[in-house]
Amino acid sequence: MICSAQLERPVRSEDAMGAKNLNELRAYQKAHAFKLEVYRLVDDSPEAKRDWKFRSQLMEAAASNEMNVREGFRRFRAAEMAHFLSFALSSLAEALGWIEDGIDRRYFRREDCAHALVLGDASDKTTLALHQSLQPFIRRKRPPLRRSRRRSE
Repeated sequence: MICSAQLERPVRSEDAMGAKNLNELRAYQKAHAFKLEVYRLVDDSPEAKRDWKFRSQLMEAAASNEMNVREGFRRFRAAEMAHFLSFALSSLAEALGWIEDGIDRRYFRREDCAHALVLGDASDKTTLALHQSLQPFIRRKRPPLRRSRRRSE
């Protein structure tokens, strides 16, 4: 029996995004820039550096965004890649939430986070656009056909 994953067409990089390697992928570039800016924010804040749990959660979420885009790029089926991009978007949302929490805790000033927030928004937009561009390449499961029953008269 053939499973639905075997029926799905493989993704060719030219079809899905035009990137021949990871460093050409805009979603990866934006995710990487966001991660580096988050690291800078933490490095510049003695309060954030001292709060080990906060620092760990923020930095892991920012790194996870980048790593899931990276891992998705190495998947050769559109549905698998889209699945990892969904994880990347979720991790990005978490990282942005931690930045807001850092502002609330007074670890960061909002103006010091402006660039990170802009980069986060750019990462969100490019990753979401890539996710959406994969949709035509994903074969959806079709609902089973219903057989009509004849009524005996």
